Amino acid sequence: MAKGIQGFAVKSMNSLAQAGPAWTGEFSASWGFAPAGMTPSTPGSTGEIHRYTKNDVTLRDVTAYLKDGRDRFVIVNTSEHAALATDQEEGYFFPSTPLPIKPPVEEGWGRPDTPHLRFQMRSSPKISKATGEDEEPTSMITAEKYWYQKYTKGGELQNDLNIGFKAFSD
Repeated sequence: MAKGIQGFAVKSMNSLAQAGPAWTGEFSASWGFAPAGMTPSTPGSTGEIHRYTKNDVTLRDVTAYLKDGRDRFVIVNTSEHAALATDQEEGYFFPSTPLPIKPPVEEGWGRPDTPHLRFQMRSSPKISKATGEDEEPTSMITAEKYWYQKYTKGGELQNDLNIGFKAFSD
């Protein structure tokens, strides 16, 4: 059982890291696994999309949790902007780097000079007042709209659960 839980947690955190937004890599490295009611520790690295391994969810820890009677677990993102990045809250986003580490799924105009909510960028180009020509896009989105909700309710979570338990079960 513990190996199945470990396998699922690693598979799920990797799926979430790949599907989610990625500008610096910090958000992708902020997924963690813990018993319900506990805040997990997370790698917190930057510069790339984090790749989770069995070292991030040790078999020793999972076994100890189960022996202590803790059999409800959570996978959460501990980033301070997790609710925004998972489209659970609306808010303004100003990238900390000029280019993301992940290829954008959509580009447009509006950010960073004009604040707006995620997916409210203009799809038609701005015209430069100086030259009268189309300006380059000023905004990029690195994750599909409602990517997190699609993962949790669209079958991918269940698929990761099946794969994780099948590959790593006792």
